[in-house]
Amino acid sequence: MTFKQWIVELFKDERGSTSVKPVVAFIGTLFLCVTMTLNSYSHEEFKPADTLVNAVLVITAIGMGADSIDKLTHRPSNNTDPKI
Repeated sequence: MTFKQWIVELFKDERGSTSVKPVVAFIGTLFLCVTMTLNSYSHEEFKPADTLVNAVLVITAIGMGADSIDKLTHRPSNNTDPKI
């Protein structure tokens, strides 16, 4: 498995399709990292609102937590219905 394949697998759910939760968590994490880095080099009057940063932090944490819970509680499907 290459690094690119590993990264793509991070964003997939148990069915193999792309899941929104890890994508939102990844984008939120990038947004927070870039904002905090730029904020450390800017003046005080250019800083983002604390409530905005906290909101993105909460959305990112929920996205990461929900994705982790989904991956840990994966249940096999019960396809015992006979095909007609």
